[in-house]
Amino acid sequence: MDSATREVADLTPEEMALIGELLRSEQVKLLVEIRRTDHRVFRDGLRHRLTVVEGLMSHFTESVAGAG
Repeated sequence: MDSATREVADLTPEEMALIGELLRSEQVKLLVEIRRTDHRVFRDGLRHRLTVVEGLMSHFTESVAGAG
């Protein structure tokens, strides 16, 4: 078990659920903002942030599944 998995395993189910909700909420907000912006550089930054959020979601989901 790596350190990231141990850290996630130390979270309570309530904390894990909250983190999942926060990540999903941020994902939705970013998708809306990407659609709304006309500025290419800003949109590119938002897309990068979305990629990071989705990576966290994936990592978090894998870590939680591996801890269970």
